[in-house]
Amino acid sequence: MAEIEPNRTPPDDPREKTPPDDPRDKKHKKVTWKSVLGVVVALVIAWQLVHAFVQGQGKTAGKVAPPSTSAPAAKPTPTPTVTLGGRRIAAGSGPVIALSPGLVSPGGHVGIAGQGFARRTTVVVSLRTPRSRAAKVVTHGRTSGSGTLTTGFSMPLSFTGSRATVVVRQADGVQTTAPLVTPGGMGTAKIVGKAAGKPGDHITVSARGFAPGEKVNVYWGRISGTPAATLTADSSGSISSASVRVGIAPVGPTTLVLVGMKTHTTATVPYQMLGLYPATASRPYAVKAGKSISFRGNGFAPGEPVNIYLDASGGVPALTSHADSSGGFSVSFVVPFGLKGSQRLIAVGEMSRASVSSGFQVLPYIPTAQASTYSALPGTTVSFYAHGYAPNEVVLVYLGGGKGHGGQLVTAFRVDSRGSASAAGSYVVPSGVVRPAPQPGRQASGDELACAWFAQYVAVGLCFWAGQLTFMTGSTDHS
Repeated sequence: MAEIEPNRTPPDDPREKTPPDDPRDKKHKKVTWKSVLGVVVALVIAWQLVHAFVQGQGKTAGKVAPPSTSAPAAKPTPTPTVTLGGRRIAAGSGPVIALSPGLVSPGGHVGIAGQGFARRTTVVVSLRTPRSRAAKVVTHGRTSGSGTLTTGFSMPLSFTGSRATVVVRQADGVQTTAPLVTPGGMGTAKIVGKAAGKPGDHITVSARGFAPGEKVNVYWGRISGTPAATLTADSSGSISSASVRVGIAPVGPTTLVLVGMKTHTTATVPYQMLGLYPATASRPYAVKAGKSISFRGNGFAPGEPVNIYLDASGGVPALTSHADSSGGFSVSFVVPFGLKGSQRLIAVGEMSRASVSSGFQVLPYIPTAQASTYSALPGTTVSFYAHGYAPNEVVLVYLGGGKGHGGQLVTAFRVDSRGSASAAGSYVVPSGVVRPAPQPGRQASGDELACAWFAQYVAVGLCFWAGQLTFMTGSTDHS
């Protein structure tokens, strides 16, 4: 009887096929392009990391990292406190200083008394201000065998603040401080020589307490406005022997004021202001209208405007001028027609209010004139000769009386630059009663008296015996 293997199927039985998910078939699968790309990207990234690491090691090879300059932060030591007078105050040990005085101006001396320092050690004294980045060394000192300190320093002249701190440091770095108060904005100044004078004088001024190189404005009796001068402080904030012209201020006690343009530090000096006594004169003193006159003055404040009034001390000035650097002025003007007799000019300084007056005299014109003939028949043409009139003025010729006295204007002519005329004008004697010339020793008639009166008070009278009276008058000055 033939053996049959258990559970064996024929070779061609479909049930002998391996299922699709058999693990043994996975190793026979094909490699795809996606898997290849992923491997390439991973290799590139790994190469770049290795390359960067190698380069970094090469740059730092042979170099030693510098040591750190910053000291390790020390843990703050708590300051012990105690209760005194109901208040918690510090009770730590260490050096302490006291300042004498604690309020000082630039240039003043500050004394320092201290204790609690190391024995027989050198200390450095510095001055620290809120505006400065570093403290300024002002002196050095040495402690005693018991650790006490006695020293001092002069407050720098260039100091312009109001508060500062004095720092005393031992050689081992232990230090202590104390506050110092200064009158901030206050400088000092003095006048070399006599502190009295008038505007225009010169004085010598020295000052200190300003900032180095600071511009300093100079005022007289005030602290604002246009400065009388501007000075410049040196590298120490001082002004040494500067020449300053005395400005304008009220007469009597006043003040010289110096103000720093940057720090506004102010320094003042008392001064006694003296009055000005100007003088004026007219040249010439006596002059006719239409002529030029010169009016000069001196003794005013240098550079100030000068107002000149005619017969008044205020209102609208007739003339204006400016005093020069020495306080003098000079103006010229033509005397207008219409002024007669004594006149006064009053000059007033616009800033100093100093005033003075002087006069001048306006002289009258006294002309003379005559006709070309003393006696003429009717129909005769008469011309005229004149002298003593105003230059280039027009002379009017009236018949029978002057202007305003019943006279009739018959002709006119113009005189030359010297006030003279020859054979000027033209007048034809009209027909009328011819009178004989008066005999010597005969009493004057009414017509002759009228001629004389007009000649004295109104015009120049020309009398000729033709039964008429003729008068001439200047049209400008009515001479």
